[in-house]
Amino acid sequence: MREIENKDDIKLLVDKFYGKAMQDELLGPIFHHAVKDWDAHMPRMYSFWGTLLIGEMSYHGSPFGVHRGAGLVKQHFDTWVKLFSETVDENFIGPTAESAKNFARTNGYIFESKLRMMEGPGK
Repeated sequence: MREIENKDDIKLLVDKFYGKAMQDELLGPIFHHAVKDWDAHMPRMYSFWGTLLIGEMSYHGSPFGVHRGAGLVKQHFDTWVKLFSETVDENFIGPTAESAKNFARTNGYIFESKLRMMEGPGK
């Protein structure tokens, strides 16, 4: 195993993660419903993670807005973080790999909390 260092590593991570997520019984239906154009979606995901992990600075956008209104609950985020962290651990080691998992955990929590607050109590 090696460190996450370049665009090829980002592509490998993202492709392997989405391969798992699409097969997951909880996340798969969400992705199948939400993503209409995978050919456009995947380069955005490479850009997003490349910007976060290797300083590529190619992603421009607001990832939160895409998730709003998708009916996501804590279990979705917990499963996403678990699968993403497993994918990192299966393929990479080192500080950037740890940063990827930390970012996923932190943002999973932030997104879930923010969505819950926006939807109001009891959601």
